[in-house]
Amino acid sequence: MASTAEASQRRAKKAASDWKKWSDISIKIDGLPADVTTENLLEWFSHEGNISYYNFIHSPIDGTSESLSAVIIFEPVPSCAFWESGSVIVPHPDTAKYPDGLQVQLSVQDHQPRWFNSRFHPGLEYPTKVTATLSSLDFGSMVGPTSINVRKSITPSDGSMALSIEADVLSKRLIIYFPIVTKVARDHHPTREFKIIAELTQLSTVFNITGETDQDAFVLPFPLPPQYFWKNQEVQRNIRAARGPKRRNLDIWNRATDITEDSTTPLQFPICVNNINWNASYLEIGRWTAFRVVLHARDESEKQAIQYFKLALEDLNIKVEVCSQFHIGNSRATMWDLLDHRQVSGQEDALALLQPSGTPFIHLDFGVRYQLEVCVTRRMLNEHTISLEFLQKLAALDPMDAKRRLEFLADQGEVVYNPMDLLTWEAAASYAPNATIPYYCVLAQKASITPTTILLSSPSVETSNRVLRHFKHIQDRFLRVQFVEETENGRIAMSSRNKEDVWKKLLRTLYEGIQIGERRYEFLAFGSSQLRQCGAYFFCPTDHISCDDIRRWMGDVGHIRVVAKYAARLGQCFSTTREMRGLPVPDVRSIPDIERNGYCFSDGVGMISEFMAQMIIEELTLDVYNEPSAFQFRMGGCKGVLVVWPQAKRGEVYIRASQEKFKAEVKSLEIIKCAKYSSATLNRQTITILECLGVSPKAFMGILEEQIWRYEEAIKNNKVAVDMLTTCVDENQSTLILAEILQAGFKTDKLQEPFVVNLLSLWRSWSLKLLKEKARIPVEKSAFVLGCVDETGTLRGHLNATEGGKDQDVNKLPQIFLQVSDSKIYDKAHVVEGICVVGRNPSLHPGDIRVVEAVNIPELRHLRDVVVFPSTGDRPVPNMLSGGDLDGDDFFVIWEPSLIPPEWNHPAMNYCSPSPEELDRDVNSDDLRNFFVKYMKNDVLPLIATAHLAHADSSGAKSKVCLQLAELHSQAVDYPKTGEPAEWNPAAHSPQEWPHFMEKKHRYKSKKALGDIYDRVIKQSIAFQPHWEHAFDQRIINRFQLDNAMLKDARKIKSQYDAAVHRILSQHNLETEFELYTSWAMSKPPVGSEYKRQEELGKEFDALKQRFRDMCYEAAGGRDEDKIDRFVAAMYSITEQETKIALFEHRRGPTNEAGVIIPPRKLEAKSMPLISFPWIFPWVMIRIASDGKCNPKHSILAAAHRRAPVSMLPFIQSARVKTAGDLVEAADEPQKGVLTGGPGNVLIGLGDSDVAQDLEVMGQFGAL
Repeated sequence: MASTAEASQRRAKKAASDWKKWSDISIKIDGLPADVTTENLLEWFSHEGNISYYNFIHSPIDGTSESLSAVIIFEPVPSCAFWESGSVIVPHPDTAKYPDGLQVQLSVQDHQPRWFNSRFHPGLEYPTKVTATLSSLDFGSMVGPTSINVRKSITPSDGSMALSIEADVLSKRLIIYFPIVTKVARDHHPTREFKIIAELTQLSTVFNITGETDQDAFVLPFPLPPQYFWKNQEVQRNIRAARGPKRRNLDIWNRATDITEDSTTPLQFPICVNNINWNASYLEIGRWTAFRVVLHARDESEKQAIQYFKLALEDLNIKVEVCSQFHIGNSRATMWDLLDHRQVSGQEDALALLQPSGTPFIHLDFGVRYQLEVCVTRRMLNEHTISLEFLQKLAALDPMDAKRRLEFLADQGEVVYNPMDLLTWEAAASYAPNATIPYYCVLAQKASITPTTILLSSPSVETSNRVLRHFKHIQDRFLRVQFVEETENGRIAMSSRNKEDVWKKLLRTLYEGIQIGERRYEFLAFGSSQLRQCGAYFFCPTDHISCDDIRRWMGDVGHIRVVAKYAARLGQCFSTTREMRGLPVPDVRSIPDIERNGYCFSDGVGMISEFMAQMIIEELTLDVYNEPSAFQFRMGGCKGVLVVWPQAKRGEVYIRASQEKFKAEVKSLEIIKCAKYSSATLNRQTITILECLGVSPKAFMGILEEQIWRYEEAIKNNKVAVDMLTTCVDENQSTLILAEILQAGFKTDKLQEPFVVNLLSLWRSWSLKLLKEKARIPVEKSAFVLGCVDETGTLRGHLNATEGGKDQDVNKLPQIFLQVSDSKIYDKAHVVEGICVVGRNPSLHPGDIRVVEAVNIPELRHLRDVVVFPSTGDRPVPNMLSGGDLDGDDFFVIWEPSLIPPEWNHPAMNYCSPSPEELDRDVNSDDLRNFFVKYMKNDVLPLIATAHLAHADSSGAKSKVCLQLAELHSQAVDYPKTGEPAEWNPAAHSPQEWPHFMEKKHRYKSKKALGDIYDRVIKQSIAFQPHWEHAFDQRIINRFQLDNAMLKDARKIKSQYDAAVHRILSQHNLETEFELYTSWAMSKPPVGSEYKRQEELGKEFDALKQRFRDMCYEAAGGRDEDKIDRFVAAMYSITEQETKIALFEHRRGPTNEAGVIIPPRKLEAKSMPLISFPWIFPWVMIRIASDGKCNPKHSILAAAHRRAPVSMLPFIQSARVKTAGDLVEAADEPQKGVLTGGPGNVLIGLGDSDVAQDLEVMGQFGAL
């Protein structure tokens, strides 16, 4: 151990010899001619050692420079210091110019390893990379708090391959190198070298096992599998043959998915939890995540390395617990022998299985078996601790009871080392997270496939799709599968050259399936959105239904010979939709598309009657503040948008040819989403494009400064908060709910209602987070809405003659119609008029954002919260907006004067997608499997977008490279439909430097608007810290005298609600219930965009709210105000009670229970009770707090205006009601009965005294 000054002197003296201990060394080569190639560089220096990276610097662009330099990194360091002479002579191919060879200069870059000053031991320092050799390495799993079960041990081999460990304190990573004997190696080496890269941030405690004098042992209990790699000895040879680019990581380490003697063996088996121990070299790297490393301590340098290792762990907040009594076992898991019935081979007599066996066979119901494997894969239970007694008692339980106990364990997220405890827990016995499931939902099973293992998730309630609805009776035979990284917080990186084993693992999954118990799930299909999120559906066939049967039922797509398009059409059936059970089969009419100049102006848009629209609104019971006038839908093989149009009568739906993609037997109407208003926001792409079109950076900064001031003021001033919440409306309209709550007095000088205060704090943090990370600036004068077409032909269209023109003639601009709802007053709206910009996210080309004129057309005033585009002109305006269409795309419209660019007519991109390859035969399931993996390997969309952002900052969005990237981006977006990947060229497209706001290495200070915005918001605090100490609202607590029976019912439902919420939080990596309630997630999504995740969270919580509202209505005895108000008050009261108890447990400090010290409850989300339960009825809470004085007619929430959904009204039965038109005629007849949904059945009350009342609720006097 040395002080900082002493260590500095020592390092200066010994630098020349210390390099041998480094993990890598960087050599700079100067004096290279401009014509030197990668092949030359590798030929001259690869014999010195393994080159892991090379980079030509100061490379000539125009060929006029006479010399250049290069940097090469050796990993590990070479055996001899060939650079010490300062120069070497190498053979140059041009012997005429260099007859005696080429002399180049050599120097060591960063010739000293960096040192780290200990945070907890001032004055002490150690290398940032601490390395040590190992005497042994054990693989296993933790079977107790201080007990490891070792399944594999490795000791140093006789060869030159190392068994060593390296702790990197800067990158917070641990690297372990070890050799494995392989039977068949692709690089022809009998022993292959592997390395483990583990994130030290996953560890909280490391055990230091003492007792031996010449060595020190550490147990590292990682909760998740680390990344494994094997060294490829052939990389440099391959690079030389390929004449590589000017800069490249040589990727000598290839990602490993299995470690076994023969790497081809696992490819023959399905993915499962219990893998076969194929041979002596096999390592279960996805399950054995606890490592025991034994370090030599024979001399002072080795002892010092151990001390450095301990210091590094402590400085990373990892507790090093010294243990003299640590149990090390090596037992084999027996649970699989007890559960998995041995299969009869073809050469084995089946009678052999009838012979007595010493090993009993335990049969578990599939639901129980699935949930048991959930607990094992999620590491709540360890397979080595599950005994015969536990399995026997589990099998003896009622399957529902057993499954719920295991679900309870999985949802608690705590490891249990004694499984028998689970059978005694009272809380587990009464656990029922999915007691009721709405008709439009299913219990969905999910599996995450990582490079090394499989992770199963507890079944969760989700809104169904067409396939799951039709096969609901066998829904547990469907499995939603997603391919992710080990931590499940990101997709498997695309476009990497060292992941060949990962792609094989994916192919193995798709071809061999997934084994869970005795079921083998086979690949079924995937949709476009699933493909982008690396997901697919699997199905376990029955004796009567196969995957082929389901694919045939989905629709007639046999005529499609393009694999990507075939997959996309099948994928339509997997869209999350709500089937309109209460509507009969629509009266479908065909109308022609509006086509001109080879373009379709009506691409994806049709029409629906006002009557049908109102039926949809009532059945969905939407939490929106206005009735939508357009719906994104699926109906058989049709897709797109249906717009409410007065000319459509009764039950009519008008469909265009551009909407019908294939024929299907299913004819019912299914709704994906409804049109609704939200305000638009600027982002990095739109700011970049608007700036290149001439918008001043001062315009963005002016809006930014105003927003930041308002965010800070809103926390203190309700008036400012309400104004901002109703002006800047988010996509799920959560801001409107919060605004109404604030107006009801839940946050005043005297009252700080905890749920409301937390929502407001989250809103500020979430908004500032998006400002910082995405430059997402809300614009007051804007809208973000669905697009549709002008059926009247009134709006002026785009004229090609105006493109590129310098004039600003309003009379030549294309026109749009936009009527937006007034977010402050229910049922009010205003028509936008004047100059606007319109676009679609993401916008990368200067022509993607268009200047248009918004006009007021009386014939279009029935349309709200949609942007209506012209059906006239030379080219459809949506097509010019990043290649958009009208089948469900959202568009932003901005009429803020400071954001209107001076350049109005920049030419739009004329992108023509490549002609997809058609097969000369029918598409089969193998084609789908192969395309799925091909897509994952070649999906470079994020790379293109990131590179475009950087190049646009340095060179401008109109530069040649940015225009190329914009076209590549369009091709990458179309990849799921065309099957043709974008050709990403790192040498040509990847930036050498990055603007500082992107927070990457090799950065420069940006001078553009995005740099200014980043500098302004970087210091803003965005942390969200919930608070529970504030008092609950006594207006609600004291409003009613509540009996114990009602409180008991409310508490029972809340326990189920809490369990359901916790499960969604876990699956979406959310910290708090407030993020789920609003969809304002503070964490990044594992896969996909934040916008898509926000949309999905909104849908999931909407379904959850409706599900528990129905349970509460039933428990309350009805929906009348006097009943539901009293029950919601009970919900609020028991929530307050739970919170008070939790706060007491926090304040009282540690307690001693039977000699065990119990720490106090922490004030953090995972420890505190949930408090959102009563707030699933926000309008009821407002009504109670205002003592019934709040008039629902003044509410902006449409849900507050409804007395009941259609399904709760009196029903009639009419045998002759077959279509929606028949339904309208039935309204004139005084019959009564029940309609139950489907053809001939309609959920609507009609009859003597009910007709007028019910139709008034539906608002259909005019339509009928």
